[in-house]
Amino acid sequence: MYLEDIQSRRFIVDCIDGATGMLALPDNSIKLIYGSPPYPNAERNYGIWRSEEYIERMTPFIDAAKLKLRDDGFIVINVKACRDKHKGNMNTTRSLVIEKLAIMMEEHWGLHCVDIEIWVKENPVSTGLRVACQDAYEQNLWFAKSNPWKINLDAIRRPYSEATLKIYENSEYKPRKNGLTYVRKRKRISPHPLGALPQNVIKGAVSSKQGKHQAVQPGYLPQKYILATTDEDDLVVDPWMGTGTTGVEALKLGRLFIGFDIMKEYVLTAEERLSEVLRETLQKGK
Repeated sequence: MYLEDIQSRRFIVDCIDGATGMLALPDNSIKLIYGSPPYPNAERNYGIWRSEEYIERMTPFIDAAKLKLRDDGFIVINVKACRDKHKGNMNTTRSLVIEKLAIMMEEHWGLHCVDIEIWVKENPVSTGLRVACQDAYEQNLWFAKSNPWKINLDAIRRPYSEATLKIYENSEYKPRKNGLTYVRKRKRISPHPLGALPQNVIKGAVSSKQGKHQAVQPGYLPQKYILATTDEDDLVVDPWMGTGTTGVEALKLGRLFIGFDIMKEYVLTAEERLSEVLRETLQKGK
């Protein structure tokens, strides 16, 4: 039912469980599912998903994704493995359930791992942890429905550093005498006009603004995957929409967006944000 007027409206949001919402869409209709589900063991106002139940909680979402993704579609899950608490005098340990989920996405659901990318937070919040290093990264599980897949690397290239440009300008690469074949013949490298190849490490700050949502994402995270995996008018879906950051980036880039969340106040905030972005986009197009 959601696709009946999406072309004219450009976005739809609904207060409903994301797996249920996706099942209402036609099979093979979604180009990209991008979202950030509750993190294992994280205490939020929308509930706690414990490590021991995490795979069971995620199963309806991955089942729906398999049905609703286009054959050339992708799913990207942004998530952090919070720590497991133990009884007695035992230390907390880092949960491995995210690694388990990634393996099951390949072995159980038959998805294909494009990469597991790392988001390094340049301003992580100090938690007072004393049994491990400071928590400063999250993972982006990036999977394709089919293999082979195609991604647009040129759309997410990054600027060259000055040091790299100087090396390319002044250096000649030569074959190694130890037999390694990184360089097979003498050559010089010319910078690509669109920039350097993207890396699978994303660095950036986390917003310190206090809002209605307890874990608002920066827009540069979904933006990367929207650019890499979709074209204009492709459908992007976020089954854990929150206040609509994925949708904001999708609309800015000319994509269609459908988002679901179980928290009514988040859905209302997302609708306001997306409506404003759509108005601005339409005004710029006049």
